[in-house]
Amino acid sequence: MPTISIRKFRIGAIALLPLFLFAIPHSAAAQSDGQKLFEQTCAKCHGPDGSGNTAIGKAVGAKDLRAPEAQKLTDAQIYTQIDQGKGNMPPFGGTLNKAQIDSLIPYIRELGKKQAANKKSS
Repeated sequence: MPTISIRKFRIGAIALLPLFLFAIPHSAAAQSDGQKLFEQTCAKCHGPDGSGNTAIGKAVGAKDLRAPEAQKLTDAQIYTQIDQGKGNMPPFGGTLNKAQIDSLIPYIRELGKKQAANKKSS
């Protein structure tokens, strides 16, 4: 009997393998989409690294998206700020759809991780 349960497990694992293989490229694609969208839409003010260190960013007081204050926001708070705007940041809900805004959030999180990694290596 144990042989049967092992065999069933192997069949089950093999059946699930395509789902795992699909999930990995999909999340990488989502991050890539988020990065492209960030570069097209957000980098003018926030800079390609999210620092806000651009001429426009300095003029409007763009937030450093890598900073702990920005990184501690929930995904829902980040979504709302992109969708509805806040302070000098205009709302992007009229030009970006939900999936596009959702794709920006993990990329913004990645900017914070890169900043933290750079501080540790310095």
